[in-house]
Amino acid sequence: MRGKLSAFLICLAISAFLWISHRLNQTYFYSINVPVKFVNLPANKALINELPDHLRFDIKTNGLKLFFVLLRRPFNEITIDFNKLKSDNKQQAYSISSGNIKLSETTKLNVDVKRISPDTLFFVSKTGITKNVAVKAIISANPEKGYVLSKPVISPAFITINGDSISVNGIDSISTAPLYLNQVNANYSGQLALLRPSENVFLNINEVNISIKADKLLEKQIEVPLTALGIAPSTVAKLFPSKVKITYSAARNDFSEISSDDFKAVVNYSKHHNNKMMVELSTVPTQAKILSIEPTEVEFLLFKTK
Repeated sequence: MRGKLSAFLICLAISAFLWISHRLNQTYFYSINVPVKFVNLPANKALINELPDHLRFDIKTNGLKLFFVLLRRPFNEITIDFNKLKSDNKQQAYSISSGNIKLSETTKLNVDVKRISPDTLFFVSKTGITKNVAVKAIISANPEKGYVLSKPVISPAFITINGDSISVNGIDSISTAPLYLNQVNANYSGQLALLRPSENVFLNINEVNISIKADKLLEKQIEVPLTALGIAPSTVAKLFPSKVKITYSAARNDFSEISSDDFKAVVNYSKHHNNKMMVELSTVPTQAKILSIEPTEVEFLLFKTK
């Protein structure tokens, strides 16, 4: 019985192997959805429908390749350049399949593409006036404690809009979709969709790139001499103490650009009270944030020089 069972299992394994080999060598038709990004849209035309964010590829391949293709999911984004697409004589329709899309860049395997859907994008000629306007990024970003964020960089900072004169003349900027970031402790980069102010206004692009740098804050303490202001020419002021300690914070990348010579500490005799004068900073580097000044007041004595 033991010998018969072993022979049965061996035959079963051979049969399974032959069945799998047969299935993997068969030809299959399958549809996959791949994310897509369009660039260099025609500036003087308006798209009739929304740009698709995915394209459906109907492919033909054997079972083994299909198995490895499906293992690549989710697929990487494909970029389609309108400058490389063929259009009709009036440039009202652009064929996506004419762009020589290399599906192998995202699937890592060569498969036979039978159909792309949608295959054609239809446009209409824009009418009205064209105007360049600024992009206004709607961003609320809060750094994690101990970090500082740079001003968001928008690329491109200006876009072209088109539409009837009544709609376009009152527009000075185009807003992005809002972005909310909390506890940021690393550089951020991404894309934000642009919001059309009305159906009568067309944009030459649909999104912009946004980048925000996050830098760690460092603290430092320096000693700065005091300068007395408002003292009569025939009088000398003796200050106690004559120097103050300033504690400030700055982004790590800015620390090398800041020195004690960039700070100026003064006291003004016209503001004295009870034989004391308040310490003020007349000059502070723009990259530095003052945390404390010690002491905040100093005592003084006046001496006649003549």
